Amino acid sequence: MSLVSYWAQGKPRPFAATYSVTNRCNLRCSYCNTPFLDPRDLTLPQVEVVFRRLRRMGVQRLGLAGGEPLVRKDIGDVIGMGKDMGFHVSLNSNLVLYHRMPSVMDRVDLVFTSLDGDRETHRKNRGEKSYDGVLEAITELVAKGKPLVAIAVVTEHNLDQAEGLLRQAEEMGFTIHFQPQCTDTDIVRGEIGENLTDARLREFWAGLLEQKKSGRPIASSAGYLAHQASWKNFRVSSFHDPAARCAAGRGFLYVDPQGKAYPCAYTKGKAKPINLLEEDWQTAFPGTTPCTRCNVGPMAEFNLLFAKPLSSSIAALRRIT
Repeated sequence: MSLVSYWAQGKPRPFAATYSVTNRCNLRCSYCNTPFLDPRDLTLPQVEVVFRRLRRMGVQRLGLAGGEPLVRKDIGDVIGMGKDMGFHVSLNSNLVLYHRMPSVMDRVDLVFTSLDGDRETHRKNRGEKSYDGVLEAITELVAKGKPLVAIAVVTEHNLDQAEGLLRQAEEMGFTIHFQPQCTDTDIVRGEIGENLTDARLREFWAGLLEQKKSGRPIASSAGYLAHQASWKNFRVSSFHDPAARCAAGRGFLYVDPQGKAYPCAYTKGKAKPINLLEEDWQTAFPGTTPCTRCNVGPMAEFNLLFAKPLSSSIAALRRIT
């Protein structure tokens, strides 16, 4: 229904939503700005209002992100509420705090975490204590049968770490999603290293595509990897092309910790927010986005799904089976 609505340019009917449960975080990653944004969170009754609005508009997949979701003491209640409403729930956590509340993952359908390379490299990107307990948590979650994807943000520190990460994923039983370091929006900070030329980055992504074709445990789709391998300027993460359409707002959306919704996380600070505590997305969304092309990890994948639904769905089924 979401695809039909998108292609018919009808009423927005997102099938996926990401809700950032908090901007607060126990880490200070070099490329993430969320810990420096508004620290206020919604109360559980307010979260319920947002979830019910999402459900009514047809959202099926609910991604819980941050900041770091596990800094919320009531995160188990948030997860439980999502599951009780029938959402497929994923949780994106750095897992440093996992040992304090391992049972909160029991009802999560899919876990995303962060792994940028070996201990030294990971710490360069994400901070001094960012590696502590992460591998142990991954081992425990995989042993419980929990599907787990580790996200590696590609920076100047880990361009040579892909092979080590893939071997680790093969040995431990998880998959890796690679995404470029992005710029120019409220939720990110920092700049791409001077040594990371566009040619060097395109070569890196083309290499990952070949690894994907050979069966390595890369969660990123082949279409997404090809998209990254052809990106011209990695210092420009998005731009508006009047000849292109973006599925943000129609196929998926983002809700920040104060309940303000945007077409996607990357448009925070660029698009006018819609307060889901007071307004309905389907009637308030203007139907336009500030950008129409991007190389931003999850958004690029979602857009491929809407631009090429048949081939993207077949590729997804192959990954599952």
